[in-house]
Parts: sequence; C-alpha cells; structure tokens
Amino acid sequence: MNNQEYTITPLNTLAFSKGSAPVCELTGLPAQVQLTCDSLELFYATREHAEQSWHGIMHKISPLLGPLRSASLLVGSSSDRAKRQYTINMSKRALIDLCQQEASKMLVSGQYSLAIPGAIQSLKFLKEIFGEGSVESVPPYLLLAEANLGLEKYQQCEEFLSSANWAILNNPGCSNSIKSQLSRNFGKLYSAQGKLDKALEELSKDIYFSSLEVGPEHVDTSGGYFHMGNIFFTQHKIENALAFYDKVVDIWYKFLALVRSEAGVAETFSEAQLKDGIDMLQKIMSTRTKLLGELHIATGEVKYTCGLLLLFMGERSRAAQLIFDASTIYKEKLGENHPSSVDVSSVAKQIQEQGFDTNGPTTGGGGFSRGGVRTGGSTGGMNSAGGNHNHSPAGITSGSVEGMQGYSELMSQFPSDMPRAATQSPIPMPPKSRQQSAGVDDSMRMSAGGSRN
Repeated sequence: MNNQEYTITPLNTLAFSKGSAPVCELTGLPAQVQLTCDSLELFYATREHAEQSWHGIMHKISPLLGPLRSASLLVGSSSDRAKRQYTINMSKRALIDLCQQEASKMLVSGQYSLAIPGAIQSLKFLKEIFGEGSVESVPPYLLLAEANLGLEKYQQCEEFLSSANWAILNNPGCSNSIKSQLSRNFGKLYSAQGKLDKALEELSKDIYFSSLEVGPEHVDTSGGYFHMGNIFFTQHKIENALAFYDKVVDIWYKFLALVRSEAGVAETFSEAQLKDGIDMLQKIMSTRTKLLGELHIATGEVKYTCGLLLLFMGERSRAAQLIFDASTIYKEKLGENHPSSVDVSSVAKQIQEQGFDTNGPTTGGGGFSRGGVRTGGSTGGMNSAGGNHNHSPAGITSGSVEGMQGYSELMSQFPSDMPRAATQSPIPMPPKSRQQSAGVDDSMRMSAGGSRN
C-alpha cells in the first residue's frame, strides 16, 4: 500500500535471525508488515494496525521519534552522556503530552480505535522513564480503558483498569483526581456489563474522591452524578434519576455564572470537559422532555443551561434556538413578570439584537468563537459524557479573550442564582456501610439543592 507520506509492505520475516524478529507496535504480536516513512521504519501485525497507528499518532510524532530510536554514539565523558540522556528524557516527556492530547481528542470525537495508538505510545515512554507500575502510567491506562469501552471490548477495558488500579495501590500518595477517574471508568464498565450495583458503588467512590479534590459542586464531579442518574434510570428509579440529573444541571449553571464573573476560570477547562458537559445536558434534556413533557419548567431549565453552554462555546445558532425555547416555556409556566422569565427573556433579546436567530447569524462579522471548540450536531449523545474528566492537560486558549469578552457583554443580565425548577427528589447517598468503608462522613452528604421556587 503506497501513500505520499508512507508505504506499507509485507515483511520478510526470514531476513531476521532467530529471536530478533520485530513485533507489532500496537499488539506485541509478531510483525507481518512494515510501514516506512521519511523518518523511520515501523512494524505491525497487519495492514489495519499500521493504518490505525499512522492516522492515530505516528503521522505527528514520526519526525521526532526517528532520532530518538536511532543508535547513539557513546562518546564523551559520563557527564556528556548524562546530559544527552536528560535531553532524550525531556523529548520523551514532550511526546508523552502530545500523545495523550491526541488520544483524548480522538476519544472526544468518538474515534476510539484511533485513540489507542497515542495512548500506547505514551505508555511506552512513561515506562522507559519511570519504570513499570509507576503512578505516571495511570492516565494512558485510563485512556486505553475508555477507548476499549467505546469499542465494547469489555475484557480489554477491565485489564487496563486493573493495571491502573495496581499502579495506584503501589503509590499510596496518588491524587484523589486519579482515584476518581479510575472509579468512574470502573463504574462505566460495570454499567455497560449490566453489573449495576457494582457500578453504583464505584460511582459513589468517584463522587467522593472528586469531591475531596475539587469539591462536590465542581463540573468534574458532575460526571459521577450523571452516570449514577443513568443507572437509576435503567433500574426504573425515575425519581432518583431525575434528582441526580437535577444536580448536574445545577452544577453547570453555577459554572457558567462563575465564568461570567471570573473569566480566568475558563482557561483551565479542556475541550473534552466542555464537550462532556454538552453531552450530559443534551441527554438530560432528552430525558426530561420524554418524562416531563416539552413545556415542563424543568425542560425549559435544562434548555436554558445547555443554550448558555453552547453560547459560551461559540455555537450561537444552536444556543439561540434553545434559549428562545426556554424563554417561551418560562413565560408560559411562570408568567412574563417572574424574575426567571425576565432573566431568560433578557438573554434571548440580546441574542436577537445581535442578529442571531434560530437560522443562524443575520449580520456579518462579530461573534466570539471559543477558539475552535465544536461539539457536532448530535443530541442526547452519551459516548463521552462524564468520561475521563482530565483528558487533556491543555486548556482552551485560542480566541479565549475575545470569547470571554463577548460572553460577558451578552450575559450582562445573567443572574447569579436563578430560581430553579422544584427538586425532583433528594439525592440518595450510598448505604451507610458503603459510606463508612469509603470514609464518607456526615459532612459529605449532599442534597440536590435548596429551595428553587
């Protein structure tokens, strides 16, 4: 197979001496094909593996990987060799970040098979620098687990999660954030396998560890509430499910209010986190519409919150549709003079005055795109909702100043504490025995929110 950038040819295994035959970069199986590019030669078990690796990560890192793999001349003093090794390790660290970022982007876009090569290459570099079983190896294990979960390869997913768990057990000082991510992935795996009780147990640990790290009201913690709501919905415990969904909407609304007053907060969030938020809110919107009706105040509430998040991300046409719909619902249910109706209508009016309606912009220029963040057109998607909530260490920076200025101007009437729809039900916490085993005390008990009349 020929390409302008690379060629894939069958490998003559007889050309290698016994014990020196190359193995596949992805699977570790005996290689059968060779991928050749300008920088280096790579070996794979099949052509499909070669294509997957190239498009997943190698097309970006091959120019840097070639020199790292080339034989080095051991010249100079021990000090010279130490300096060279330091330079190599720094190069590998840079490639680790790039590989994990690319894998995260593939997960966000649902390209699970293409996420695997970047995560595997990152894991290889980490093992070379820190050794087997290091806590630094946990993030790529979690990426690999999530990719295999998306491909419905549950056994492989569990194996990677077990490897991550072993690394955490060997490093007692591991952060609560990492523990939260591990528990969430176990919860998602058990949920997919139908082991709902075990899934709830893991997700309760996810919420606990995330609460210790960033607080129970943080958007990172909202993913745990969301997945627990999904499980309660599967169990036909509708009130419980709606209560957890209510918590998610509440958290994201408060986040958007915080961003308005503290613009710097936005720079700490990755595209994956914001995409997770959209996916969660769209799923909740679909569920509330189905159970409560199109014109229920809770449906209007999530439409407004989802519209605000889309507006923040630069998806103004989609945001306008949701905010206009929410304005109609609030006026219908609460009356035009209710404070919430006035707030929502004010935002809808500002969008309209800036030349945006449900069909898109009617005036040229302007806008405040969030630096290329795009969420696609699907609704109710769950592929990546509340997934690995620190996929990418890089925040969204491109266009962020322009985006935040436009968002703040448009949201000049944004209420800091909008009166919300009535809580569906108090959020039930795990059984007492489970709380004790996880170290949860009474101070960690959370409700779905206060009075929202």
